Amino acid sequence: MEMRTRHLQESDRSEWQELYYAYLAFYESEPIDEATNILWTRLTAESAEIQSSVIEIDGKLVGFVHYHFQLSSWSHSSHCYLEDLYVDERFRNRGIASALIEEVKRAALERQCSELFWITRSGNATARRLYDKVARQSDFVRYEILLENDK
Repeated sequence: MEMRTRHLQESDRSEWQELYYAYLAFYESEPIDEATNILWTRLTAESAEIQSSVIEIDGKLVGFVHYHFQLSSWSHSSHCYLEDLYVDERFRNRGIASALIEEVKRAALERQCSELFWITRSGNATARRLYDKVARQSDFVRYEILLENDK
């Protein structure tokens, strides 16, 4: 089994989309074609707004991570937000998620970020077992207001 981490490429669209739709299903969300196309453009643009890395095993994509950098009002450096992480169920417990987190950490250090952070649902016990090993849980509570914007 040859595992390789690399940046997402234009030629990855169909395999990435299959994984992305599985990720959305895990979070009980339906894909929206327009939103998926916008995300794909943001991930693959020459000057990508959202960064992405993938892991392939024997030439097949089995996991992805999406992340982006943001300015901080608390420090002179940026923060890195790991927004999406998904590994095909058939390839879990092989260190793939850990490798993807390490790839984001490497990119954040290269960009001289002072913090790498992410969120997950409290009931996502499988992912949280890994997260508890590689990071510390903060005491911040997330609040949100969902906004409806008319076009």
